[in-house]
Amino acid sequence: MELTFTIPAEEVAIVRLKGKFTIESVQRFRELTSPLITLPVKAILIDFGMVRYIDSSGIGSLILLMNRANNISIDLVLYDLQVETEMMFGTAHLGNFFRTSTSAELKKTFPGIGIEDAS
Repeated sequence: MELTFTIPAEEVAIVRLKGKFTIESVQRFRELTSPLITLPVKAILIDFGMVRYIDSSGIGSLILLMNRANNISIDLVLYDLQVETEMMFGTAHLGNFFRTSTSAELKKTFPGIGIEDAS
C-alpha cells in the first residue's frame, strides 16, 4: 500500500492511502501516523478513496490510531470510503465507531486545504 501525508493547514493533517491495507502495511502505517499525534493538529483526515481492501490488521491499526487521537482531542475522519470498505466496517460493527465523511463534505468543513474529489 502507498501512504503519503501532508499538513496543508496548521491544524489539519491529511493521510492518503492507496492499495490494500493489510497486515503487510500495518508497520508502515504506524510509522507514518504515530508522529502526527505529536503535532498540534486538531484533525487527521484519512483518504480512503483509493483503498480497495482492508483486513482485520488494518482495522486494528485504525482503532489504535483512533484511540490515541481521541485521548488528546484530535478528530480522526476517514473519508471517501469505497463500498467494499463500508461493507467491511458494517460487518465488523464499526460504522458508528469511526467518523466517516466525503471529500465534498470536508471541503465545506475545512475550506482551502486541498482535498481532492473522490476518484
